[in-house]
Amino acid sequence: MSFAGEIEFAGTFFKASRMSFYGLRLEYALEGSSNCIAWKDRMDAVLQDNGLNEFIDKDIPKPPITNAQDLAEWRKCVAKVRRIILEGVRDHFVSNLHGKDTPYAMWQHLIDLFQNNSDHKTLALKDKLQKIKIKKGDIIPQYLSKFAQCQDELGSVGITVAKDDLVILELVGLPESWHNY
Repeated sequence: MSFAGEIEFAGTFFKASRMSFYGLRLEYALEGSSNCIAWKDRMDAVLQDNGLNEFIDKDIPKPPITNAQDLAEWRKCVAKVRRIILEGVRDHFVSNLHGKDTPYAMWQHLIDLFQNNSDHKTLALKDKLQKIKIKKGDIIPQYLSKFAQCQDELGSVGITVAKDDLVILELVGLPESWHNY
């Protein structure tokens, strides 16, 4: 028996408002550079699970019209991959994908948008790393995950942060009451 707003699948209940059709959790949708790496990994897993990851790895050409069965299958796969990608991004990014005819073009556009190696992005990420401070109400694992996320973002643009530098930044970001330790 399921409650309002829940879906039962194999004896497990899911909140319908938090899940999309392909099991992508809406809170994991692409938000921008901040979660691009994690998003890519999740999307790749969903596409692999559906046997469709080749459609983002390369541009799969449309079969000739003379081969109706292959053409129908290609259209079905393209529609499915497009839907998975569209479900995996926040609504305000959908307009960026308008006019992209293939899943490969959609994928490449999103990657180019959020994983570029510009100097401006590198500086902004380094600045973000240095400004991380623990906030009232934060717990230590939540605080440390901010550093890990920023370190991943820097890694996506080719910047490696030395572990000892990261530890120093983590300690400096703690409140003054911790500085005696």
